[in-house]
Amino acid sequence: YKYWQRKGEYDRLKDQEIRVRKRFEKKKYTTTRRRFRAKKLKLKWEETNRAWGYQTCTEVYQPMPTNGVTDFELPYKPNETAYIAGCLREWGVEPRPDWEEMTFMGADIGAGSNIFLTSGQLDPWRAAGIQNIPKGSDGTIVVRIIENAAHHLDLRASHPLDPLSVISVRNEEKEMMQKWIVEWRESHSLPSESFPFNATSQL
Repeated sequence: YKYWQRKGEYDRLKDQEIRVRKRFEKKKYTTTRRRFRAKKLKLKWEETNRAWGYQTCTEVYQPMPTNGVTDFELPYKPNETAYIAGCLREWGVEPRPDWEEMTFMGADIGAGSNIFLTSGQLDPWRAAGIQNIPKGSDGTIVVRIIENAAHHLDLRASHPLDPLSVISVRNEEKEMMQKWIVEWRESHSLPSESFPFNATSQL
């Protein structure tokens, strides 16, 4: 109850409710249309889930054991035989557990260059990411752990409530991309007019 007593909170929510109602009225949102839109969004979500299901049966092998000690999950040991059988039944494909590591070299990417790797501090998937500069790197691989950030938050659209850490990393990403583009242009002796865009103003 005290929450609703906070100064201006009730009025803010009331104004928001009025704006939503007016928007619906302006667009002539009928109950039928709202239901149709909800059904369309549900179908889109189901399609996305199916696409992810196929990907986990081909390129992104997902079964991961948990112990409840070094993670926040209940102890679990995947049944690889049942998992493969499910993929064959649903998609007619067999998972490739080592495909990602064999194709993208896992964490052994020191031979690469001009790569900016980020992980959100609050993202559970951070444990599976690269969190340190790879051995053998020539200095053009950047690794950042973003404080108070969720899963690939830096790649999402900006928002007024974005943590300063995310804003800072986004700016750093832009600066590095601009730097790499300029270096590539100079290494190929390309005049400015032949380049598709101005690296210092278009990113």
